[in-house]
Amino acid sequence: MTRRFSSGELNFLRNRVPIGRVVKNLFGTSIQDSSQRFVCPICGGPDTSVNAGHNLARCFSCRRNFNPIELVMHQLKISFVDSVKWLQGRMPSSHQYTPATNKTDNAGPCAIGDILSHVIPSLPPNEASAPSMESIVKRISHLEHRLRHLDRVVSELRSYLNQ
Repeated sequence: MTRRFSSGELNFLRNRVPIGRVVKNLFGTSIQDSSQRFVCPICGGPDTSVNAGHNLARCFSCRRNFNPIELVMHQLKISFVDSVKWLQGRMPSSHQYTPATNKTDNAGPCAIGDILSHVIPSLPPNEASAPSMESIVKRISHLEHRLRHLDRVVSELRSYLNQ
């Protein structure tokens, strides 16, 4: 029996596994920017590059886009299920999909303190009573980074819902 993957797992693999990392694993070359090219797995054209912002590879010869799953499928000539398993086996633990386990995730509004405790890094033990300015700036910077990421996710969800 074929294993079924959740939509969350597939969405994660398509959109959150960095396409540049997939190219590096498949082709043994590191793609730093969109000006670097590699060979298209379908037409063999040397005019394929990555768009990290959209997490896609694009062949300008055959005009085909590839998400990470499709790139693995075509390059290794394996099935969809096998390409998903291949990607899952090569992701570092920091890039693993973890489904929400809290059943109240979609239950509605919650207290801001409940959210921030998971977003803001904790203070070092020696600064718990009086944090240094550097520590505060670092925590604010981390929070701003997480908010930018959240904004991108919300934008993606909006565009997905408007399709």
